[in-house]
Amino acid sequence: MRNQLRPLLAAALAMLFPGLGHLVLRRWGRALLWHLTIVAGGVALFAFYDVTVSGSITAPAEAADAAASLPLDITVSLVLLYGLSAIDAYVVGRADAAARERTDATAEAIRRRAASAEDSDGTDGDDAQRSQSPVAAVTGSDAEPAEVEPAEVECPHCGKETDADLDFCHWCTEPLPWADET
Repeated sequence: MRNQLRPLLAAALAMLFPGLGHLVLRRWGRALLWHLTIVAGGVALFAFYDVTVSGSITAPAEAADAAASLPLDITVSLVLLYGLSAIDAYVVGRADAAARERTDATAEAIRRRAASAEDSDGTDGDDAQRSQSPVAAVTGSDAEPAEVEPAEVECPHCGKETDADLDFCHWCTEPLPWADET
């Protein structure tokens, strides 16, 4: 449920304040880029149309009056930038949720495979988990790691092939799902 609401929250926050939705998703560079794009775009549009802002706006009524006095070209352009930022935050949030689901599915598949290997061995789960390496859990082989070529698994974070015997991906240095189990 949380994975489904996070993209919507990011999109709503991106509409509230430029880059805030991306900050919620922990995409720092994107947040800064969207914030600077919208602020710089607004400043450039104000300068291009020679719009002057008189004083500070403290009340919501003053903000509504100031927004109503802006030229339509500026208003449409800024609303378009805000909308694109919100759409991007939503899409990035959906991609993050999908990646999280793939990671969870990969970890679950590895756990099931290790559990089925333990069941077929007929040994106690704790002893088998301590004695069995991740390579043996993935390949299903009882041979020693020196005799077997290291199994290659796909990293759920970066998608590159990495050695299953490691607890982390040597490409992106993220911990692999079975690192918690040892």
